[in-house]
Amino acid sequence: MRIGLDFDNTIVCYDQAITKLTEELFELPVEVPRTKLGLRDHLRAAGREPEWTAFQGELYGPGMRYAEPFEGAIVTMQQLVAEGHELVIVSHRSRKPYAGLPHDLHAAAKGWVVERLQSYGLFNGEGSVVNFLETREEKVACISELSCLAFLDDLPEVLQAPGFPAQTIGILFNPSVEGADTPGCHLIAAWPELLELIEVLPALTR
Repeated sequence: MRIGLDFDNTIVCYDQAITKLTEELFELPVEVPRTKLGLRDHLRAAGREPEWTAFQGELYGPGMRYAEPFEGAIVTMQQLVAEGHELVIVSHRSRKPYAGLPHDLHAAAKGWVVERLQSYGLFNGEGSVVNFLETREEKVACISELSCLAFLDDLPEVLQAPGFPAQTIGILFNPSVEGADTPGCHLIAAWPELLELIEVLPALTR
C-alpha cells in the first residue's frame, strides 16, 4: 500500500536540536528546562514572544542540522519498503519564518531528507515522493491526490480535517501517549508499532 508520512515531529525528532540550539542562542537561568515548552514559557513570561517566534524559524531552518529521526523510524521505514509498501512524505510548513532571518524552510527540510534519509536508501524516487506544502489544506489535498491508504501524523487536527480522504486510514503518532484517542484513528506511541499495525490494517478495514 501507499503510506503517507508527516515530517516534523513524526519522522523528525527535535528534542536534541532544541536543546543544542537553545544553548547556542540564549543565556538561560539554570532552572529553565532546555526543552520546547521550557524555552517557550520562559520567553513568554519575560515578554519576549518575538524571540520565541524567531527561534522556531532557526529550529526548522539551520537548526535542523541537530535534528534526529525518531528512534526506530529508519529501520521501520526500511522494513516497510522491503515488504513492498510505497512511502511518501506529505508535510506542511511555511516556506519562510514568520520572524527572524528569512531562511528557506522547505530547502532545509529537503536537505535533511537527502542527508538523513536518502543515505539509508529511503525516498530516492522521483515525482511526488517528498511533498512540502505551506498550508494544512494543501497538505490534506495532497494526501487525497496521492491516494494514500494510510497516513501517519502527530497532529489530530490533520487526521480530522475537513477534506481528509475517507479512504485513508489515519494513524496518530503520539510518543507521550497522553491525551484522548482521536476518533476514527489508530494510535501508535513508537515507530516499530507501525509495522504491526500495517500488517493488520487490511483486515480491520474490511
